[in-house]
Amino acid sequence: MPEPETPRRRTRLGRLLRGRLNGVLRWLLPRLVQLFSYVVFRTCRIVFVDREYEDRFVTRGQHIIFAGLHEGMMMLPYHFRDRTGGVVMVSRSRDGDLIADTVERFGMRAVRGSSGRGGRDALDEMIDALRRGGVSAGVIVDGPRGPALEAKSGALVLARATGLPIVPGTWWARPLVRVGSWDRTIVPRPFSRIAFAFAEPLFVPPDADADALEAARVELTRRLAVARANAQAALA
Repeated sequence: MPEPETPRRRTRLGRLLRGRLNGVLRWLLPRLVQLFSYVVFRTCRIVFVDREYEDRFVTRGQHIIFAGLHEGMMMLPYHFRDRTGGVVMVSRSRDGDLIADTVERFGMRAVRGSSGRGGRDALDEMIDALRRGGVSAGVIVDGPRGPALEAKSGALVLARATGLPIVPGTWWARPLVRVGSWDRTIVPRPFSRIAFAFAEPLFVPPDADADALEAARVELTRRLAVARANAQAALA
């Protein structure tokens, strides 16, 4: 018997997207986010920390499962803007509609689902896309409801099924603004300094059982915390 879904508390944006301006906002906001990303991030000075953890695969034309944090999702479409065709899991929510439209403007494909709604179908779709080859995947591992900074198991299930490495990464900026949402999304100010840090890739064997997946989940959370701390330290 399926577990009941956790009651969903709508954000202010979600309430707006359910209102009369739904169609206008669905068209306008992804374009504004894309414009904002190109304008603001190009004014920033971006440094990378431990980028070799990603480059060891990407420079050889190999594919990865990128694992990021919800607070840092603002920069991720911009970072992956030249890697068209990648698949990204986005929740089935009103906010998720906006995120899906936005990532697709950067050339990626949104697969809709989360731990609460449609997650199994979304994982199956992403596994099929990755097994066919030619694409990488991106997963915000602590979404869509948190707890913030704590990985869930979706990326690990993908890695077990496909054999692809999970590359953890996140970023920080000085100065920045934090949005008043549950994840306190970070947004850089124009001309900020940004550090994008990666952590050591994580492989999940194809025969990993539930205990092994849980251990890998804890380790992924730890590695993301290391990347986050390293990004902050690079700007100290």
